[in-house]
Amino acid sequence: MSNSVDAAWITRSSVVVCNGIPGLTKEQRELCHRNPDVTEAAVKGLQMAIAECRHQFQWHRWNCSSLTTSSLTQHSSVMLQRGYRETGFVYAIASAGVAHSVSRACSMGRLISCGCDPSSYTGRETKMVGGGTQWKWGGCSHNLEYGMEFSKQFLDAREVAGDIQSTVNLHNNQAGRNAVASNMQVRCKCHGMSGSCELKTCWKVVPDFRLVGRTLKNRFRNAVAVISRNGGGGGGGKGGNRKAQKNLANQLFFFQKSPNFCERDAHADIAGTSGRRCNKPSAGGDGCASLCCGRGYNVIRQRRVERCGCKFHWCCFVECQNCTVEEWITVCK
Repeated sequence: MSNSVDAAWITRSSVVVCNGIPGLTKEQRELCHRNPDVTEAAVKGLQMAIAECRHQFQWHRWNCSSLTTSSLTQHSSVMLQRGYRETGFVYAIASAGVAHSVSRACSMGRLISCGCDPSSYTGRETKMVGGGTQWKWGGCSHNLEYGMEFSKQFLDAREVAGDIQSTVNLHNNQAGRNAVASNMQVRCKCHGMSGSCELKTCWKVVPDFRLVGRTLKNRFRNAVAVISRNGGGGGGGKGGNRKAQKNLANQLFFFQKSPNFCERDAHADIAGTSGRRCNKPSAGGDGCASLCCGRGYNVIRQRRVERCGCKFHWCCFVECQNCTVEEWITVCK
């Protein structure tokens, strides 16, 4: 009886979840119907990826503002159909977001098909460097292997053409997942009399996603240009020694020169920089000289309401006032 109830619940859940995600391919839809709860976690990962993209590029001419969850699942954004280095970042951060979100959800007991990472329970103990404290694997490690595999199945399913576009997209998908794997962290809890920490139980967790974003932003800056070979897959100098190949595996690839993103072009999914706030004294990318593309800027007075005068009341709530703040800001013409 229990199995039939569970099966019915999964069926209803899959219909609600999968029908609510536009643009899924046949393979993605089948995967969603088999794992609706995991797919829901994956979509949350895409939302997290978009937020992180906007944070990392908030002072760039291209600032991820046109990206939405639907545009990622449908590949409806023109940006996703190009070979710019910005496109490479989007594919990488989206793939990383799915792997990160699913891995974490597994360990929190939210998903039917996975749980804590089983490989962490080795039962071994060893001495830590610099002292006599012993430690052993325990707790509930985030299930990175499952998260990486689901990200691969869910996002790589769309890339079937075998041309340079799909080859580069697949590479950047994997580079995004590698950014999560290479930044995995170990957390430990002390045990012993009076907090003596005679024994530590340790487990692995996915990194804070801000760290993943910074890692991929650095790789965006050093992205590798590739060329098509005989109209087939992407080149990019994959020959050479094993260390060079490993380094390339973590880099982002692109095969088209990026536009300047200065002027609005709805057909190219470019928002332009008109109306964007800029930093007048800065000589960097956030400065008005660069961000406004030579068009100049306007100085306007902005009024906003923010919380102020907050007080903590025992027990247990915080009471704040609303204060109106006025300031002069510079925005691009």
